[in-house]
Amino acid sequence: MKNARYWLWFVMAFRPGNERIWDMVTPFKNVVAAYEAVCGGSHPSMNLTERKKAVSTHIEQCDSIIKYCEDNGYRIITFEDENYPPLLRNISNPPAVLFCMGNIENFNSRPAVACVGTRNPSVYSAEVTERICSELARREFAVVSGFALGLDSAAHKGVLNQNGCTVAVLASGIDVPYPKDNESAKKFIVINGAVITEFLPGTHPDRHCFHVRNRIISGMCFGTLITEASETSGSLITAAHATDQGRTVFCIPPGDIFDKRYSGVIKYLRDGAIPVFSHLDILFEYYRNGGFKNYDSMVKWPELYGEDDIPYRDSRVKNRKKAAKKEEKTMEITETSDRWESLFDEMDDKQQAIVGCMKSGAKHADEISVMTDMELFDIMSAMTELEMMGAVLLTPEHKYILI
Repeated sequence: MKNARYWLWFVMAFRPGNERIWDMVTPFKNVVAAYEAVCGGSHPSMNLTERKKAVSTHIEQCDSIIKYCEDNGYRIITFEDENYPPLLRNISNPPAVLFCMGNIENFNSRPAVACVGTRNPSVYSAEVTERICSELARREFAVVSGFALGLDSAAHKGVLNQNGCTVAVLASGIDVPYPKDNESAKKFIVINGAVITEFLPGTHPDRHCFHVRNRIISGMCFGTLITEASETSGSLITAAHATDQGRTVFCIPPGDIFDKRYSGVIKYLRDGAIPVFSHLDILFEYYRNGGFKNYDSMVKWPELYGEDDIPYRDSRVKNRKKAAKKEEKTMEITETSDRWESLFDEMDDKQQAIVGCMKSGAKHADEISVMTDMELFDIMSAMTELEMMGAVLLTPEHKYILI
C-alpha cells in the first residue's frame, strides 16, 4: 500500500481509468512530488475543470477511504506495490490503484488467461467455457473474467470446480453487490484467487465502468479467450484491448456459423485469432511463445505515446503446421502398440528424458523436474507438446502418465 493516499487522491481527482493521471504523474516519476505540483490546481497542463476538481479534492478524504478498507478487510494495491499484477504494469494505461479481496499473490505466481463472453450464452458455449477453464485450472493456470452472469460465471465456475485460482474484475466498487446473483461466489473465489476493481468503494456500475474495466481483464493475462460474442457484444471490447496490448486472442469456433450470436467470434477468427478446440491450443501458444517468462515486476512508469504507437503482435503461430503433422502421425499408430513407444523416435532430447523417467509410473511435474534437473517451465512446455502428440495424459490427480 505504498503512497496509497497520494495515488487515491489522483484517482478521486481525475476518476478511475483516466489517462490524465499518468500525464500528471509520469514526468515526476514520484507520486508525492506529482501531488504537490498538482493539488493546488496550478499545473500548466490542467484545464479549468481539472483545476476545480484538484482544489476541491482533499487528501483527508483519501485517509477516510483507507480506513474504510482496513475496517472491512479490503486491500489497497498501488502501482508501486510489489504485489501489483506484473503483466498489468505493461499496458498503456494501467490502473493507479486496485482494491482487492483475496489472494492476489497466488494469482501473480501463475500464468493467466482471460475468458469473456455473452451474458446470454447457448448451452454449447456454456459447456465449452466451463470445461476449458476447468482443464486450464487443473494445469495450474489462473483464469480472469468479469464476474457477469452467463459465460463469465461459467469461466469462474469451471475453475472453482477444480479448487483453482480465478480472478473476478468488477465494474463497480469492491463493496457493491453486483450482480446480486453472483455475490455469494466471492467467498469461494477469494480462497485461492481474488476479487479486484479500480473503482472507489460505493461506486455503482454504468456503461462507462464496464468499458474501462475491460482493459484490466485483458491486461492481467497473456491472452484472452472469447467463447461466444455477437458483433455488438461488450466482450469484443476486451478482445480489442487485448490486441492493442499485444496479447493473444483466442476464439472458440462457433456452434453454428450462421448464428448471429457468434458473428463477433467469426470476425476475430477471420482476422487471425487462434481457434481453440481444447485447452491444449492455449497451452501450446503459451509455452511456444515464451508466455511463461514473467515481465520484470520492478516499477516501470508508463510510457506516454500516441494511439498509432500502441504495440501489436500477430498472434498466429508458425509452428502450428508442425504440430498438426505430429498429430496426424499419432493417428496411424496401431492399437496393439504403446503410443509413447511409437512416438519415441520423433521426440527431442528433453522429451525423451522426461518420458524415460515416467516409465516407472505416473509422476507430478515437479517430481520430473527433480529427476531430470530441468526447469519446471521447460517440463510444462515439453508436457504440452507430448500431450498434443498423444504420448502422455494428465490424470485427475495432476500426475502425468504414458499412454
